[in-house]
Amino acid sequence: MNTSEAIIKLLEDKNVKHIFGHPGEQILPLYYALNNSKIKHILTRHEQGAAHAADAYARVTGKFGVCIATAGGGALNLSMGVATAFKDSIPLLVITGDNPTNSKEKHSFQSIDIIAIFKSIVIKSFNPQNGKLAVANIKEALDILEKEPRGPVHINLSKDVLLDEDLGNIKNKKFIHYPNYDYNNLNEAIGLLKESKRPLIIAGTGIIWGKSICEFENFIRKDMIPVATTYHSQGIISETNKLNLGMIGIRGTPLANYALNHSDLILTLGSRISERTIDFKKSYYNENFLKNYKNHDTKIIHVNIDKPSLKGNIMIHGDVKVVLNKLNHLNKTTTFSSKDWLDEIYKNNQKIAIPGLNPDEKYLKHEIDGINNLNHVHPPLKPQIAIDEILKSSKGLHVVNDAGSHTTWVTLLIKADIPGKLLFSGGMAPMGYGLPASCGVAIAKPDESVVLINGDGGFQMNIQELATVKTNNLPILIFVLNNNQLGVIRQWEKLLSDDLRYEIDLENPDFVAIANAYGIDGEKVETKNELKLAICQGLKLKKPYLIEVIVDEEDIPLPKM
Repeated sequence: MNTSEAIIKLLEDKNVKHIFGHPGEQILPLYYALNNSKIKHILTRHEQGAAHAADAYARVTGKFGVCIATAGGGALNLSMGVATAFKDSIPLLVITGDNPTNSKEKHSFQSIDIIAIFKSIVIKSFNPQNGKLAVANIKEALDILEKEPRGPVHINLSKDVLLDEDLGNIKNKKFIHYPNYDYNNLNEAIGLLKESKRPLIIAGTGIIWGKSICEFENFIRKDMIPVATTYHSQGIISETNKLNLGMIGIRGTPLANYALNHSDLILTLGSRISERTIDFKKSYYNENFLKNYKNHDTKIIHVNIDKPSLKGNIMIHGDVKVVLNKLNHLNKTTTFSSKDWLDEIYKNNQKIAIPGLNPDEKYLKHEIDGINNLNHVHPPLKPQIAIDEILKSSKGLHVVNDAGSHTTWVTLLIKADIPGKLLFSGGMAPMGYGLPASCGVAIAKPDESVVLINGDGGFQMNIQELATVKTNNLPILIFVLNNNQLGVIRQWEKLLSDDLRYEIDLENPDFVAIANAYGIDGEKVETKNELKLAICQGLKLKKPYLIEVIVDEEDIPLPKM
């Protein structure tokens, strides 16, 4: 048995079902071992696509994804997808091939310092120089991914290391990773919660990865603290629940951002607290976008397994599940009046009814600019009208969202009652994430249809993955919102100057014709009625289908404050 065969055996033992990748010369020994394995390899047409697909596969399964690439250009192509997973704390096992250890001269063919490149986009990187060490490193990587799923782990394997047969006794090579968590600040955090009059919870996806949704729901039910969600945690509690204020941050709801600016205590669970979530004062995007904190005495309690990400007054490096269990063992953590605090939050915003709730319900969701004109039906369709129609028809399905201006409308219009059903890249937000990511979802959930929402710019970034969709006959309903422009960039240009319109207009191809060239059926629509019929047709097919939707120029909403 050589290193490659040992690695595949270890992955089989961990019940890995799929690996996403693209072969190349230096990684071929691993492919030879994979060829004789029960693990299925998914051939993407670009290494970036492999990483994005593995990323989405991890998000919907709750397990780590696996992606592989060869040396040089293969590893560099993979790096964008790895960086995307790193920014969103998605656990991936990233395997790159490399030139033999004795031929890594600076200018030799395809040689580059892969470890140096990946160092800043993974939580740990290994570069073993022999088979024994490679097996030990893989075991350590797998243990980290299972016990501390906070991002990608990378291992770089030279071709001669992959072929090394001097492994010793593999079964005796054990590695057990013990996270060094610290809960010493928890009692102080409980003390602050008891003193708070206007607390707010920011719920991140660490609650989902920590398999602690039930514990979180129990805590919310017991203490009645209002909740704001991050981009990726939407649906962690129902959006019809009066305690759910919606998404927080630079593209968040007025409810959530009002609570943020007027709270005296913020309990952040499993979120990195990026500048787009909370730190508006220092944000370079637009200092006046949201008002700075009115209450400078606001305290922040931050709980996260990722120690470098911790911020705030009380930092707890630990498992959210452990913290929630301790909080739930208390009769009631807080002593504040939830009624008074919620009344203040809601009365300071304009009100519109939540669909599905009694019209007399006191706590109502709040108006966002542009959402109130969803009845506009004349072409060209407003993008929010098209997106609203797509989302209404996609209830219960996984929705994958590419980067672009449409992302704002999707996150504001979706009514998420189940966590993990909406997938998109938040931290890195590369254009082109959507198509390969939808492949990962469809591979992970073979009995479910997947809905993909793209802009015309982002779709062309990884359009080659239509081949992956067709080869695997993946039931993905692909929407391309075509407004012949880069909408987000157009918005930023307008903020600089109304007269600036530079390099954002697109001369697009016939997207339906391109889909047809890959063997995928599709159609173009321009009206709301045509869109409704196309969605109905596409979902019935249970196979790939592309719908190009002609929409008006983006009018991205800004929250009312």
